[in-house]
Amino acid sequence: MKADRERDLALSLNRRSSGLAAAGRHEEALAASAEALEITRRLAGDDRDTYLPDLALCLAGTAMRYVRLGRRHDAVRAGREAVAVRRELAETRPDEYLPHLAGSLNGLACDLGRIGLLEAALDAAREAVGIYEELAARNPAAHEPSLAMALHTLAQRTASLGRLEDAVAHSGRAVSIRRRLATENPPAYSVAFATALHGLGWQLAALGRREEAIAAYAESVTIRHRLARSANAQAADHDYLAAVAGEWADLLMDAGRIPAAMEPLEIARTASLHAGDTERANRLAALMERAGSSRV
Repeated sequence: MKADRERDLALSLNRRSSGLAAAGRHEEALAASAEALEITRRLAGDDRDTYLPDLALCLAGTAMRYVRLGRRHDAVRAGREAVAVRRELAETRPDEYLPHLAGSLNGLACDLGRIGLLEAALDAAREAVGIYEELAARNPAAHEPSLAMALHTLAQRTASLGRLEDAVAHSGRAVSIRRRLATENPPAYSVAFATALHGLGWQLAALGRREEAIAAYAESVTIRHRLARSANAQAADHDYLAAVAGEWADLLMDAGRIPAAMEPLEIARTASLHAGDTERANRLAALMERAGSSRV
């Protein structure tokens, strides 16, 4: 049947879009995604029951392609439509489509935050967490990683509105889940655990809970530093490590703990070199020299 051939083409284009995006070819990825979306939208218009899941899949993919190109309002538009379609699907087949709805809500929360629609972003994040909590209560192994992701997003959206105590509570839950997951399966969850610790540390610092923030940063950097020494570490991994280690050093120096700050400053300097950012590495080296002189 023609419709089946068109569906196969659309899904093939959607997979190609993902591959192109992974290779950094984002304009081509968007073009492939847009073609897949056009096909699935037409198919769903003719046979909504059969092709609505494919439309939702392509809408979600298109939203991600827009994000990578910095087209934030377009990403929100596609993300909102993906949520609407997946909400419709979840009403009739919740076991199958509630996880997809929660994932689209989480992505939409991020996209809304990027364009400054902070209350709407918070609402989407809260709904995503609520769905994942329900799913994780029934099947923790399948859904706790996603719950931790959604809690991390909720913490960020809450912090962006200045509700830092609530943000710390959400981050604490994300850290707790990801700590357990990383203990059970370090290769799969260590990066996510370190990211959650970083978010918690930033929020604690913003609340003035400096010593707790320093502890969270120290643990996050320790994990990231170990991962950055692996053979498959990328420049982006070193760049992120440099940024987090630099924030940790700033906290220590603000607390007057200059000797302790030397370790994260050196980690940040070395990571900057691995990331190819010699300008930042030189600034950090100069800062270390000045800090060392002030101790004499």
